[in-house]
Amino acid sequence: MNWRWYVGSKANSAVHRLLSARRFPLTRHFPRGFSWLYDCQRFANCKDLAVLFDVGANVGQTVDGMLRYFPGASVYCFEPTSAAFSVLAAKYGAKRNVKLLKVALGSSASDAQMALHMDSELNTLVVGGPRTSDITGSSETVHIETLDSVCDSENIPAIDILKMDVQGWELEVLRGASTMLSGRKIRFIFSEVAFRRADADMQQFTGLNEFLETAGFWFCGFYNPFRWGARKEFVGFANALYMDPDHRSEAR
Repeated sequence: MNWRWYVGSKANSAVHRLLSARRFPLTRHFPRGFSWLYDCQRFANCKDLAVLFDVGANVGQTVDGMLRYFPGASVYCFEPTSAAFSVLAAKYGAKRNVKLLKVALGSSASDAQMALHMDSELNTLVVGGPRTSDITGSSETVHIETLDSVCDSENIPAIDILKMDVQGWELEVLRGASTMLSGRKIRFIFSEVAFRRADADMQQFTGLNEFLETAGFWFCGFYNPFRWGARKEFVGFANALYMDPDHRSEAR
């Protein structure tokens, strides 16, 4: 075992336990950029955000954190592929405040073929991506709905956090949320972003930033940057947090 990784992992978990504790204050003195979920609490000045969307939930890498920081929230997880959804269901299917939807989100309702990767985190609806070395040769028909239609069918008046990790499909998700966006019904958006055009199966930061700025969102910061190179001098991708300062919630 790599002892540095082990010590770092334990320390990281301890800090998250502290930050997510109900009695820990929403202090401005803790550095911003460490925990995006704690920062959402601080920026909203509230520990009890109610509706969270995990779009591209995969096998639940984000759900644990959402439930740790917001144990009373309603969490909606979207994962269209059968293998990943089965793992997700085994982990969270019994939780009363977690709803699992075996569907992708996009700009319009349809069915589409998705090429499957050995690493399910790389599965994407983007056609012609650069990462082909681990494609299995199999594909799966996945159903696509719009975020607006899901909110209508589930009677969701507002979303506190919209998290997206859909390998370059993020703008399609947002185009299917035109009603919620124009109504200022989404408070935070958290999305994976890339910085090189060569990474065509990842959402480019410039495109997302322009779209969200036009929609009235303000950029809050980057989280979890992936560094590479002989001296780790380059940033390949990161997660970006945005907030709508004019978010309008409704009584639930």
